[in-house]
Amino acid sequence: MQGFLEYVRNVWLSPLPLKLVYGAFIAGAFELIYVMTGRMIRRALAPALRADATRDPSDRVRRRRFVLGPPLALNRWLWYSIALLMILRVFGLPISAELLPMLAIAIAVTLVIGKNLFRDLLAGWLITYEDRYSPGDRVAIGEDRGVVTEMTLRTTTIRTHGGREIVFRNSQVQLFSNEGPDQGA
Repeated sequence: MQGFLEYVRNVWLSPLPLKLVYGAFIAGAFELIYVMTGRMIRRALAPALRADATRDPSDRVRRRRFVLGPPLALNRWLWYSIALLMILRVFGLPISAELLPMLAIAIAVTLVIGKNLFRDLLAGWLITYEDRYSPGDRVAIGEDRGVVTEMTLRTTTIRTHGGREIVFRNSQVQLFSNEGPDQGA
């Protein structure tokens, strides 16, 4: 019995259980914030997706994934990162002195190295969000004309009338003309 009382005094009357409760509370609060902001993002982007009702189901799913995916992933990364930093702080880790400067340097280096990639991804997201064109549409990008065969957040692929496939980085798509869906040309 004495060993059990010693165990209770050393473990359950120590600061650790209180820190675990605080950590769980922070995790729960940030999960609630994440869910609420996710709903707000979905609601804000819903008007752009309503026009898809007449499209082929696979096109609707692709566009919904492109339009909703990046903002929801950024939302999740942001709130989970803040929650993790707060939980580390509760457990006594000095996040402001060592971790935050290293995180800021890592983000800056990533942005510098991946500047073109981020530019392509943002341009691809805007093309999809604004529904400028989609697979099957006849387009003219610069001096090249053809049918869009594939779109990703990074690239757009068109097939010219001669059968040649051209891949454009989305940040390169400056001037284009959407000639509507291909009618089996």
